[in-house]
Amino acid sequence: MAIKQILSTFMGIVFIVFAAMQYNDLDAVVWIAIYLVAAIFSFLVAFNRINQTILFIAFAAYAVGAVFFWPAKWEGITICGGDIKNIEEAREFLGLAINSITMLTFALLSRSRARLHPRKPIYRQGKWAN
Repeated sequence: MAIKQILSTFMGIVFIVFAAMQYNDLDAVVWIAIYLVAAIFSFLVAFNRINQTILFIAFAAYAVGAVFFWPAKWEGITICGGDIKNIEEAREFLGLAINSITMLTFALLSRSRARLHPRKPIYRQGKWAN
């Protein structure tokens, strides 16, 4: 198994775990969807069933989201007496940054075109065949 398949399968499982951890969030549906899309894309990469262009678009979307969620004041990701809003935004930023870096890595490792339907082999006909 190639490194791309191992990495993409591992990240797909990680994204499923991330999605499962969002169940008690106020906007759980949004974040579960974000992580499940990343998981689906990861598994599609493992089987060479996704186009490189889609991965670049996913990278850009996640990167824009990460920039959007950059907290007003960085107070880390653990609750240590800081403003919970800044901490939550930092966590969301890091999640989107991980998604973004992963999609960029997959896009760079993938072929430019996914083989959705393998071509049938073309057999040469002998000189005697009509």
